[in-house]
Amino acid sequence: MMKRKTLMAIGKRVLVNLLILMAILSLVIAVTGIPMDFGVSYYDGESMISLTVKDALESIKSNFKLILSGDAFKVMIKSETTLQVLIIAAKRSFIVLFFGTLLALVIGVLKGIIDSRKKNKAGTLKLLQSLIPLSLPDILVITLIQLGAMYLFKNDIPFLGFGIIPFFGDDTLAHAIFPILSIAILPAAYLSRTVANVIEEGLSKPYILTARGKGCSMFQIIKTHLSKQIAFGVLSVLPTVMGIMFSSLVIVEMFFQYRGIGYHLIYFYTTTLVPQYEAGVAFSVFIVSLALVYYVIFMALNMLKDVVMPRIKAD
Repeated sequence: MMKRKTLMAIGKRVLVNLLILMAILSLVIAVTGIPMDFGVSYYDGESMISLTVKDALESIKSNFKLILSGDAFKVMIKSETTLQVLIIAAKRSFIVLFFGTLLALVIGVLKGIIDSRKKNKAGTLKLLQSLIPLSLPDILVITLIQLGAMYLFKNDIPFLGFGIIPFFGDDTLAHAIFPILSIAILPAAYLSRTVANVIEEGLSKPYILTARGKGCSMFQIIKTHLSKQIAFGVLSVLPTVMGIMFSSLVIVEMFFQYRGIGYHLIYFYTTTLVPQYEAGVAFSVFIVSLALVYYVIFMALNMLKDVVMPRIKAD
């Protein structure tokens, strides 16, 4: 009976999320269907619109037809179709997001465990170590990492045993190292603060104090008594973490000239090397794809929370 209720609740959640996703994608397609040369100018106290409402609606309607029929994926961008460009770009962005997430989790959890053991003055320093990165704009953090990457490359200094790594481009997997590092810093700081708070709260519980009084090491306490609470805390903030990473993706890829989805969004919107119509269609395809991927990941994480967290609480 309980399983049936759970499945019904999950099914209802999926249906609601799918309806929201359809609404979001419809809005994105409608907005990107407006021609890129649309604008409003003012002259002699009068405003002039470069496009009539009828033309704008026709353009939006045409964009819906292109996307829904799949013809938008067949539009040629130089010598490749939009779909071919999208697949290559998506692979690059996936590498950065996937390994960036793993790196953020590893650094965040380890640093959170270390920070939770500091007290008094060290605790103040611990707080600053977590809050300072979170208070910095993501563009500043990415810029500092890029400047460091440029310095290492120009002075032939190996980076953590990976050798000399170029600070821009995407020809090899090594080119993804600095973008991965850049996109992981802020999420790692966020996760470390979350993990530290979970552990500090757990250490004040009576059963933990009893375990410490019996001589249990911090490693044993975390492994035996606090691992589930840490997993609960990490899982609860993962949607926020992914939001931070997706918002940084465009900046990271542009700064490092790493031609993923984020890079191509800016490229198609600003380039004069691709005809305006093709660039507009490609821009619509890429932003719709990015919105779809983000919402699916966000929905999956929230569904995971609904399934895993009740089990953690029940154990």
